[in-house]
Amino acid sequence: MSADTAGPFDAPSDEDADGHLVLENAGGLRSLWPAWRAVPAGWTARFGPAPHAACLRLVEADRG
Repeated sequence: MSADTAGPFDAPSDEDADGHLVLENAGGLRSLWPAWRAVPAGWTARFGPAPHAACLRLVEADRG
């Protein structure tokens, strides 16, 4: 992937865009997810849509 091409889990070019969700499964695992994609079976949106950085902070907080 080139530097000018972003994947769906990368921060958007507009950092303030509400383009991501934080999903949670039945086991309490959280995941960063693009807001434009359908939430997969077994997962529930717990936060967002919100900016990438805000969602990432919440997901990373669970790891520590």
